[in-house]
Amino acid sequence: MKTSFKNPVLRMSFILFACLMLYSCSTPAIHSESARLPFSIKSILILPFHDVSLLYESNINVRCHLCGQVMTTGVVPDSAGPFMTSQLISLMEKDQAYTILSSEGSQDMLSGMMSGPDNAAEAYLNLYINTGKRAGADAVLIGNIFRFQERKGNRASVESAASVSFDLHLIHVDSGRIVWAGHFDQTQRPLSENILELGSFIKRGASWITAEELAQGGLEDILRRFPQP
Repeated sequence: MKTSFKNPVLRMSFILFACLMLYSCSTPAIHSESARLPFSIKSILILPFHDVSLLYESNINVRCHLCGQVMTTGVVPDSAGPFMTSQLISLMEKDQAYTILSSEGSQDMLSGMMSGPDNAAEAYLNLYINTGKRAGADAVLIGNIFRFQERKGNRASVESAASVSFDLHLIHVDSGRIVWAGHFDQTQRPLSENILELGSFIKRGASWITAEELAQGGLEDILRRFPQP
């Protein structure tokens, strides 16, 4: 017996089912190294996000100075760093698995350190570790923003979509080791270009979202893979 798809409701139901099956097999633009923590960590100092775009031109591939992950640079407004830092602190405090220490004053310690792309990674790492020791933290959590481009348009239509790229690193203070890293790199695309993003499209209200909304969603997805103590 053949199944007829002349009925528009039946046809649409079949298409949505097929799309959802495809989406369930897709790979999001998120990568998280979620191995078990090799050390006991109870308190984490969250350092301010660093704007990598200050060191490089836009639209070039650069390597993270800590882990070597390749990311594409872009426009990053001044408001992006404080927004990402406050969102990260809020999400980590909701988890309640760790004691989150205030990063107040840490910006002054970090300012001027990243003055050029040729600075040694070891120097960065030592700065983060020493800042964590001064705060009495077991670990520090530091993020880099590579791209934070706002959409051009509105929720109904855009000339260009929001595009965000950032990473996170958890560094154990006593050992100086990076014990976890997470990366997010995504540009919202129309559903017609990638039917595999149907789930994300529906989750975002079937509309074009802002860079802040895209970044917040990326943070939430990454932190779902954050290791537990």
